[in-house]
Amino acid sequence: MATHTAKIPSSIRKELQAKQNRFFTLSLDMFFILGFDGYLKQVNPMCEKILALTSAELLAQPLLELVHPEDRESTVAKLEKLATSTETVTFENRCRCQDGSYKWLLWNAAPCQDDKLIYAAARDITERKQAEEALKESEERFRLLIDRVKDYAIYMLDPDGRVVSWNQGAERINGYPTEEAIGKHVSCFHPPAEVESGRPEEVLQIAAQVGGYEYESLRLRKDGSQFWANVDVTALRDENGQLRGYATVTRDITERKQASEALEQAYRELEKRVEERTFELKTANEMLVQEISDRQRTEVALRQSKARLKEQAQQLEDALYQLHRTQAQLIQTEKMSSLGQLVAGVAHEINNPVSFIYGNLDHASHYIRDLLHLISLYRRHYSNPPIEIQNSAEAMDLDFVMEDMPKLLSSMKLGADRIRQIVLSLRNFARHDESEMKRVDIHEGLDSTIKLLQNRLKGSDGQAGIQVIQAYGDLPPVECYAGLLNQVFMNLLVNAIDALENHPDPIITIRTELAMRDFPMTYSCSIIQTDQSFIPNPYIIIRIADNGPGMPEAVCRRLFDPFFTTKPLGKNKGLGLSISYQIVVEKHGGQLRCVSSPGAGTEFIIEIPVQQTVQWQSFQNPLPENSTFFSPSASRPGIF
Repeated sequence: MATHTAKIPSSIRKELQAKQNRFFTLSLDMFFILGFDGYLKQVNPMCEKILALTSAELLAQPLLELVHPEDRESTVAKLEKLATSTETVTFENRCRCQDGSYKWLLWNAAPCQDDKLIYAAARDITERKQAEEALKESEERFRLLIDRVKDYAIYMLDPDGRVVSWNQGAERINGYPTEEAIGKHVSCFHPPAEVESGRPEEVLQIAAQVGGYEYESLRLRKDGSQFWANVDVTALRDENGQLRGYATVTRDITERKQASEALEQAYRELEKRVEERTFELKTANEMLVQEISDRQRTEVALRQSKARLKEQAQQLEDALYQLHRTQAQLIQTEKMSSLGQLVAGVAHEINNPVSFIYGNLDHASHYIRDLLHLISLYRRHYSNPPIEIQNSAEAMDLDFVMEDMPKLLSSMKLGADRIRQIVLSLRNFARHDESEMKRVDIHEGLDSTIKLLQNRLKGSDGQAGIQVIQAYGDLPPVECYAGLLNQVFMNLLVNAIDALENHPDPIITIRTELAMRDFPMTYSCSIIQTDQSFIPNPYIIIRIADNGPGMPEAVCRRLFDPFFTTKPLGKNKGLGLSISYQIVVEKHGGQLRCVSSPGAGTEFIIEIPVQQTVQWQSFQNPLPENSTFFSPSASRPGIF
């Protein structure tokens, strides 16, 4: 460099030097010039910005003073290599910042033996290192979760169909220990007939093409026994769409298959018995007709025989009709059985007798008041009744009965009114008759949910009751699935109650308000071409907040993931918030957010459009339709 620049005129050399200094100053990477003595000779401004040290502080100490003690040995080895060669060296280490923290740097250095200098460029890779550590920790937690599942065989396959992971459920169901299963081709779990027909390869091809494939078939254990299995195969691809392998979940359904086959066999036997009985009746009918034709001398007997035959035929027809009807009812009852039906049915059944009691309490009150008045008149005008009446009045404590009877009726009326309120809350909460979207009063759903939780809100065992502040705004009727939204309110309020379990002064605040927001209007997933790209639409905001201990940001980011929970093992399955997120976002095109920090309580914010006549493009599910699990944390812009 020195020899070459000596032939350049001084003015041109100064201009080139200025341009080099400008590039040195404007670079987004850190540039260092390091002497063979270990001291920095020159640094660019980016070094000061990233390490928060001034140029004077950087040049006043050896470079190794800034390097993390655990990385000094490897750094010294790299510097020694640079001092004795002309090759470019790349390495990583941690350097200390002004506040004492360390940042990961990626170095690219080359020596200049003539000047006894090392020219180096460094890049801050701290965030990448942290992300790698977080990913490694997440994968380890997922592996531990999968390994503990014993009812399902969960294992991973490479793109060629060979096993790369094997959980305890796979060992129990398939009979292969982990060390034997790893590396085996998935075809070893199929019966020989399926292997010969190429079924295992066909399943993997279908899963790779459409993203996933679920089917039922016979499977082969290590001991040679076979079992029926429900198998779900999901293709795994990286960010570039390259196939990374397959995730397979297998469940043993042998008992279910056997039960189904037993039911079919019973049905066939029943049909056979009916056919035999029909044949017997038909034979009897023929014999009866023959007997009647032989005994034509008695017309009355003939008519009676025909009547009996007709009655038997009708009974058989009714029996067959009742059999088919009973079968249809059993199938329909199985399909329609749900918690909503149970709640609505109980509310309806309780409502009838309660309405009868409540409606007659006023009449009973009037009757008893009149009777008590009549008794008072008798006692006033007949102050000396017979001794038998006096003894009976004293035995029944007539004065107390006359005083307590109105209180008793008042208590009965209060209890009946309370039962009516509970029944109304149950019916409003279940919304069993609302299978379609309807315009409803959101406040009714909130009030019904609060009434159903009164037992937990009152407090017990020395714990303070929870104060509920209902700051409702003026909301119009909202087009929604009322029953599903009530489930969301129930999940959020139960979580708030659990969070306030040991709080000395627990408070839950519920606020509602009406707002406006510009949304892109879409039909069939395509934006309407209008003069305005965004159309204003009213939406409601529901805020449910508590003054509990709060949550760190790492927990908030995973709240809506399936099976994630911070509660003790066995107390919660980790599905409530995930289901609530799907109801608000997928069913109603809204948003569900959580705002929380340690010591500052927790607030859940629900936003739902007032009308559901359009699809909102900003709330589309980012996952593909064939995704096995819905993971809101994968892509949820605007929440944190």
